Amino acid sequence: MTVKPEPLLVIDIGGTTVKYGVWSQQKLTRKDRFATPATWSDLLTAIVRVKAALNLPFVGVAVSLPGSVDTAAGKISGTSAVDYLNGFPIVTTLESALKVPVSIQNDANCAALAEAWQGNAQDVSDAALLVIGTGIGGALIMDGQLVSGRQNFTGEFGYQVMNERGETLSELGSPVHMARRYQQLAKSGPVTARNVYQAADNGDRLAQRCIEDMLNWLSRAAFNLLVGLNPERLLIGGGISERPGFVTEIQRRVQLLMGRHGAPLTADVRPCRFHNDANLVGAVFQFYSDHQHDSEAAAISMI
Repeated sequence: MTVKPEPLLVIDIGGTTVKYGVWSQQKLTRKDRFATPATWSDLLTAIVRVKAALNLPFVGVAVSLPGSVDTAAGKISGTSAVDYLNGFPIVTTLESALKVPVSIQNDANCAALAEAWQGNAQDVSDAALLVIGTGIGGALIMDGQLVSGRQNFTGEFGYQVMNERGETLSELGSPVHMARRYQQLAKSGPVTARNVYQAADNGDRLAQRCIEDMLNWLSRAAFNLLVGLNPERLLIGGGISERPGFVTEIQRRVQLLMGRHGAPLTADVRPCRFHNDANLVGAVFQFYSDHQHDSEAAAISMI
């Protein structure tokens, strides 16, 4: 195995927040975040400033971002939760501004790569991921390989239409959207999912109902993934996966659905090892793969 070059600047662009850190000595350090800017020029300016402020001899930049990422073309070929990222050569634009090699990969795919590389999918050949954030993302590993699909859309589980009103899993299962529903129904000021959970713990019936609805939709989606794809393991990622008991509750509800519908399957549902850092760690793997600095990554083989 060749020596992996370091340090890398690692960036995860989300619909609400941009997270970043430094990959050095085979771990993430100096992690921080900022609110996702409203325009591409503002985001580019912020990334350039972060790189300058860290003042390290970076050998590259690894980026995780939402959307149908075409890693070969270095751009998003379809839709994205951050609209202004669509349809232009992101990699060459960033390389021009940052003066180092850049790689990009879909955020949920990054989470899958991280978990298959060093996380909770190391010991299985087939795994599905459900990544819960501002929207719902996902990824699929089969026979130790990341499956991207003909149009780089495999794993976009959040687009599933879940009811007769045409609402998607991202709209019904995201904790961000759950908090917005609570805010509308309670006619309150802005709240976060954490605020809603705190209200529920204090006996707020509306908060409890909003959380119950979110869990039901997520459990149904998890059940559908398990019976539709039959992976050895389903991993749950995103910040909310770190909440004590959250993944266990999803597994409990999935097992109930298995019994109710006579599905002769076990539900091996676990959290991502890297939780909210999975996208950052997987972006590192993608960088090594793209630039073939690591024989393990260059082969794109996780098992």
